[in-house]
Amino acid sequence: MRKLWAILCVVGFTAFWTYGFIALSGVLGERPTHAMTFVLCLAGLGAGLAGWFQVMRSAPSMHRRRAAARSRLEEEYLQSAG
Repeated sequence: MRKLWAILCVVGFTAFWTYGFIALSGVLGERPTHAMTFVLCLAGLGAGLAGWFQVMRSAPSMHRRRAAARSRLEEEYLQSAG
């Protein structure tokens, strides 16, 4: 499930930056800007932030498991070397 949230995060922020650039270039340039560009930009931002919060919510539990595995490996190494 974490991979799905990470993919949503990447796709959401990619849409945000892509449509945000298009909207900004339309506002600052001479070309007309469609309202859907702003909507897609905000939808991308919302999806990216939602995915990022979900990934960050599961990050401490991943860190705990890695730290426990690392300490177990260090103990096994010290026992085999000593």
